[in-house]
Amino acid sequence: WQNLGEDFDNDGKTLEFIGGDWVFDPDDINNFDDDGNGFTDDFIGWDIIANNNDPDHNSGGDHGTHCAGIAAGVTNNGMGIASISWNVKAMPVQVALPSGSYDGAYDGIIYAAENGADIISNSWGVSTYSQAEQEVITYAQQLGSILVAAAGNGNTIPTSYPSDYFDVISVASV
Repeated sequence: WQNLGEDFDNDGKTLEFIGGDWVFDPDDINNFDDDGNGFTDDFIGWDIIANNNDPDHNSGGDHGTHCAGIAAGVTNNGMGIASISWNVKAMPVQVALPSGSYDGAYDGIIYAAENGADIISNSWGVSTYSQAEQEVITYAQQLGSILVAAAGNGNTIPTSYPSDYFDVISVASV
């Protein structure tokens, strides 16, 4: 996913392959919130924890990236894994602290929903219920997002949120 609302030079991309690396389009970097969504230069997503445009800045692990790769891996490309999808775009949103805490998770859901995410995948869970968090889920669903969340991998039947909230598709490991 590329946020073309931040495409200042109007060339149809906010990410470019330059010198063997993927980098933000240098002609788009202007330290201005071009699309007016409250996030400056959010070219490909947002790091809720560090409050910056590098969603891999303080990763608490690669689990979410791994899960997104399974869901959106390019099919029939002859390299690595392949997904069942043919035209999926992933919007990276960093919500985890290195300690494994998900302090920014619900702000991340709001960010993704307000920026047009069709499906919001949450490969994490906690055991405590919150009415405010249920309201975030309902808000995202009302914006048109489908929410999917991990029910856990422990071969038990614990309570797990966000997978146990209304309007969330709960997925267990197999």
